[in-house]
Amino acid sequence: MEERNETYLSDWLANKITDEQLKQLVSADDFAAFQQIKNTLNDFEISNPDLEQNFSAIQQKLVDKKQAKTKVIPLWRYASIAACLLVMFGIYHFFIAQNKIATDFGNTEIITLADNSKVSLNAKSILTYCNTFEYNRTLQLDGEAFFEVEKGSAFTVETSLGDIKVLGTKFNVIAFQDFFEVKCYEGKVQVTQKGKSTILTHGESVRFYNGISENWAELNSEKPSWISGESSFKNVPMRYVIEQFKNQYNVAVEYPNTIENIKFTGTFTHNEPTVALQTICLPLHLKFSKDSTGKIIISE
Repeated sequence: MEERNETYLSDWLANKITDEQLKQLVSADDFAAFQQIKNTLNDFEISNPDLEQNFSAIQQKLVDKKQAKTKVIPLWRYASIAACLLVMFGIYHFFIAQNKIATDFGNTEIITLADNSKVSLNAKSILTYCNTFEYNRTLQLDGEAFFEVEKGSAFTVETSLGDIKVLGTKFNVIAFQDFFEVKCYEGKVQVTQKGKSTILTHGESVRFYNGISENWAELNSEKPSWISGESSFKNVPMRYVIEQFKNQYNVAVEYPNTIENIKFTGTFTHNEPTVALQTICLPLHLKFSKDSTGKIIISE
């Protein structure tokens, strides 16, 4: 179309077509632009004109004029863009956005999920799940939690150390550092760790740490003791016991490397740090003190 306009302009300037004929061939804006060019040329006295040079100059004027036109985006286009952004935000919020619940030192929290399953989250733990959890019952855990799962589709707990899959049951999971422990309180669970699966039924437990795996069974409880404010351990290395103590009381603890793998069986309370230290240290004939900064010093 631009090449045709240039031809019409050339013919018009050479008087090969009249004004009325040109008006029929080009738009009103282009005719006005051609008229302005002609008026400008008439203001100059030209002898022996170089038509090729003049025609090139006219072409450049046409290009500059087209480039100078401001592009106006209609209001409906802005509305369409805004609507698209709102739809995309809605899709992200519903299908992609994550819910993240984190507990602080010494705090626990009970979460009721969309399918009415309940999660009791222990201190210094993180639970993450998608807004579409009701349709895909998968969540992620870092720390410790007790699950009371409603019957339905597969319910999966993913951790950095292994996964647990159930249909409807009650079980406790510990997953922090390199310590991974699952205990089944009701029903049946499948625990997968490094590609190997273990089935647990009521009262059975499995534990993985430091390249070691352990299984045991005990039928004397319905829920983990930490729900009632008391942490309990069965042959657990001291370094994990001390980490749990730190999670409950938010204190720094110093202890010799020689005791970190000593096995501890027992409990400690969540509401009195001195009593908790006594129940941890005295059975193993360990001593404890506190320095000026509040740090707990455990020694042999």
